[in-house]
Amino acid sequence: MPDGAEAAGGTWATRAAEGGAGKVLVQEAKRKDPDFNVLLFSGPILTDVDLSVRLHALSGVIDRGGGPVWRAQDGRNYYIARYNPLEDNFRVYKVARGRRSQLGTAKVRLDGDAWHTLRVLMRGDHILCELDGKPLLDVHDGTFPQGGRVGLWTKADARTEFDDVAVKEPSK
Repeated sequence: MPDGAEAAGGTWATRAAEGGAGKVLVQEAKRKDPDFNVLLFSGPILTDVDLSVRLHALSGVIDRGGGPVWRAQDGRNYYIARYNPLEDNFRVYKVARGRRSQLGTAKVRLDGDAWHTLRVLMRGDHILCELDGKPLLDVHDGTFPQGGRVGLWTKADARTEFDDVAVKEPSK
């Protein structure tokens, strides 16, 4: 795992990407339960955030895909934007005390075997989520007003590669 990363569920490792395009961070758990696989980075701690990651959904029967986590207080309290090619959707959720609640959803039909870029911009209680450069989710939520860590997320048996994680404060 990368220095300063903490697994709050799942099996995370850095390895060569499938297809040999450099190193990636991969979630390899093949769990039959619907538990969340969460990896949190030690820093930075941000309230307002501009976060992006490239994602490659390798496999999964119960669930597939994943996405970035932000304003994470711990492995049971955070926001998540996730793409799921099994369900043809892109969604934003809050996870409070381990319980996931949907804040927004968009129907998408993309190549589930290709790499996709997810981006999240959050200022105050406003959350804007993009998939492959298209703004698809625009919601407001004030559950976690304080700063938190960023990370990555999958669910159950979703084997997913992640690359090019970029985190910064949004421009004014």
